[in-house]
Amino acid sequence: MSCQHTVDVGAYLFGSLDLKERSAFERHLSGCAACQAEMLRLAPLPGLLGRLSLEDVENLDEIPECPPEPNRQRRVLILCAAVLVVLALAGGVLFLMLPPAPTWAAQDQKTGVEASVSMMTRSWGTEMRFRFDNVKPGARCKVMVFDRQGRREIGGWWGSSHAAYEEIPGSTSFRLDQIDHLEVSDESGPLVTLRP
Repeated sequence: MSCQHTVDVGAYLFGSLDLKERSAFERHLSGCAACQAEMLRLAPLPGLLGRLSLEDVENLDEIPECPPEPNRQRRVLILCAAVLVVLALAGGVLFLMLPPAPTWAAQDQKTGVEASVSMMTRSWGTEMRFRFDNVKPGARCKVMVFDRQGRREIGGWWGSSHAAYEEIPGSTSFRLDQIDHLEVSDESGPLVTLRP
């Protein structure tokens, strides 16, 4: 499995991402196995590079005549393993500290439709990921997003012939803290209303 964001892992580890890029990458990292694997692979580099002196860097072309002693190799391997464990634990703590994406859920008693939506703040507004159950197949559905000032905009259109495990994307220019409620409907009318 590969991901286009694995190139960001090195920049993240060396602190080269700005605050906005770092935050976006951390949110991505929590759900991407490819980037997590790359993080574990590259995690020892900053610590190992930090141990180099200026003299070590100037003499990189010099190859020692005899290999290092086996005990030294063992110590280096143990040190690398310890660094990996510490970084993995620190990464786990970091993921636990990230606030979860708000999720709203509802079930309409009249239509029987169940829905949930997780929402992520973006610079352009809010990204939404929907899951539905008990929607009649073959319908064209839409979500209407209402803000706290009474304004509204369409947050997405989709067909209802999707697998139960699929997430359906949507978006709105309203910031997450501005959203009052979401109304999902099909051609026959309202299906379910989602509120915080």
